[in-house]
Amino acid sequence: MSMNVNLRAARRVTAVAASAFALALAAAACGAGNDTPEGAVENFLDNGIEDFANSFAKGDADKAAEDAEEYFCADDIDSIKEMGAMFEGMSEDEIKELMGEEEIVPEDWSYEIGEVTEEGDTATVEVTMTESGEDTEETFDLVKEDDVWKICGFMS
Repeated sequence: MSMNVNLRAARRVTAVAASAFALALAAAACGAGNDTPEGAVENFLDNGIEDFANSFAKGDADKAAEDAEEYFCADDIDSIKEMGAMFEGMSEDEIKELMGEEEIVPEDWSYEIGEVTEEGDTATVEVTMTESGEDTEETFDLVKEDDVWKICGFMS
């Protein structure tokens, strides 16, 4: 993986994590699970984003991978672990500079699940994320691994 790809992935994770985390606090989790594509995305946004985002923002790729295992496909977990090399030898200040000083947990964040498309063992879930009155459209790609829906391609 090139450094540019790593930086883009790190910035994407930070941006999505910052948006998604606040919703996790604001949204009422309705027992979403990984038995449907929509449930898998809701489960991550409601229950997994906080730990994952905080670990990644601290430059702890191994912990971020551990935090994401329930939600992400095997390929994404491998990518997270590989990204750990990007943080090796970096000081805490250098990691903060790379990841940015943006608030990981915006207070006014929310999301709404949109269209869900399922074809066999793959699916997409459209999500509208709202922060400070601004909407951002995000598409989550999913695959079925061992009869469980997992977000896949998040780290690309």
